[in-house]
Amino acid sequence: MRLIKAQNTNLRNIYGKGIKYDTNDKVTVDSANVMRVPKGTTAQYTTTPEDGDLRFNTDKSEFEIVSNGGTIASIRTTAPGTNPGIVQQSLGNADGSSTIYGPLDNQDTVFPNPLNAQNILVFLENVFQISTTNYTTVQNPTATGTGAEVDATALTQDIEYIITDPGNTDFTLLGAADSNTGTVFTANASNTGVGTGQVRITGFYLDFTSAPPAAGGQGQTIPITVLHNFDK
Repeated sequence: MRLIKAQNTNLRNIYGKGIKYDTNDKVTVDSANVMRVPKGTTAQYTTTPEDGDLRFNTDKSEFEIVSNGGTIASIRTTAPGTNPGIVQQSLGNADGSSTIYGPLDNQDTVFPNPLNAQNILVFLENVFQISTTNYTTVQNPTATGTGAEVDATALTQDIEYIITDPGNTDFTLLGAADSNTGTVFTANASNTGVGTGQVRITGFYLDFTSAPPAAGGQGQTIPITVLHNFDK
């Protein structure tokens, strides 16, 4: 009698191709073609994520894997040359008094924030800026009077803001839990704010160590340009 040392999902022949399990619980997918893993939309992933899960998310067109106690993460297959690639962002012209400019936008919906200040390239006109020496990056800065602030009277609906200066504005009428500095909220109406309050759009910003000059030696304006996605 022959001793069977492995199991095979091939119903016709134990030696035929199929998914094989040996006595050590090693799994072999015996094929020269492809293996199709479970796939579906984000909403169709209805089970509780467990470490080791693998599927293809058709909404994101990316593989997802679960690890670190049920955390779902995408398996990236793109590089800076594609999707979205190196992105050049203009932050307008320096005004001679502001130190904060942004928010930064690398157009990457999966990893929208820079890994650190060294992974972006910043230029004042055509002059390269050195991270930590000339600028840092900061998330949701609340310093007021330093640039990139929006008046409470000019909010845009469905945009997420952080309060930098409450002034005499009642931000609870605009979707905030309170009117305190540092409160993050999503505006529930457009251009309905009143008072002297100010906010910033949430995100990462450039924070220069000193205000970039508004004009160069020939009196020309000084544009601020950021190149993104060198951390991919």
